[in-house]
Amino acid sequence: MAVESCSFAHAVVGLDLSSVSDLFVPWLSHLRRIGTERLTLVHIIPIDVLEHVASGYLVGRLREEMEREALSKLEAYAAELRSKGFNVEVVDPEAGVPAQKIAEVAQRMNADYIVVASRGRGWIRRILLGGTAEELVHVADRPIFISKPYSRLEGGEVKLQPPDDPFRGPILAAIDFGSYVEPIVCRAREIARRTNAQVVLLHVLEEGEDESEVSRRLTEIVESLAVDGVKASYVLAKGKPGKTIVEEAKKLNASLVLIGPHNGNNGLHEIIGTTAETVIRRTETHVLVCK
Repeated sequence: MAVESCSFAHAVVGLDLSSVSDLFVPWLSHLRRIGTERLTLVHIIPIDVLEHVASGYLVGRLREEMEREALSKLEAYAAELRSKGFNVEVVDPEAGVPAQKIAEVAQRMNADYIVVASRGRGWIRRILLGGTAEELVHVADRPIFISKPYSRLEGGEVKLQPPDDPFRGPILAAIDFGSYVEPIVCRAREIARRTNAQVVLLHVLEEGEDESEVSRRLTEIVESLAVDGVKASYVLAKGKPGKTIVEEAKKLNASLVLIGPHNGNNGLHEIIGTTAETVIRRTETHVLVCK
């Protein structure tokens, strides 16, 4: 998505209608702080789930029942969000590949960004919205805000929990001076300007990179943010980019990590194993993938 505006006014919200969604929907109120006024709620019934459950059952009838139940729950969520001041639209549920369908809705409606929830690690994440969040990075043409984590280990058991405020700060913006510097800085500026959160720029040095030149470029960004009243600083680190970003986010107690969808010369469809994939999977805080 070309950086013509860094508005967060309209978000397409992907919901799996699980117990995670019950925690995710109230959390969406935080988005008003960055100027989000309009929400479009989307639920896609995964084709593979439908086919598996429909063994020995009329697929058409099951699909109608699932779509009817999903619409009822979406309308309940919409009512809750309208009471919080949002303008809310509900898209009729349908069957398909969730990430692809959510991305299509966002493009069709020209939404500013997409928001989804991720449970955390493990196999269950893959069959719910954690997997969808990662797939969206492949297929969506606009920013993806991934709300997390929704689970924690307690006494050897996985417990659900509501995530914290994504804008309490600091915000960690991972800068590699590739093609996504502009959208990352633009989004960081907009969020910090509205929430007064501090921004920390992080650059992971590559072998042979000129540290003084990197510092100069980061200083320029810090100074440009200061012009808009944004408090910013930068950190230089060494190591594997994905692992280092996760570690620095934890060290800083960051409330949000901003990254590009991939690093180096990898294509979007080669994200598995890239920096973005590592951060999305391993960090214990919210992630905004900027495009």
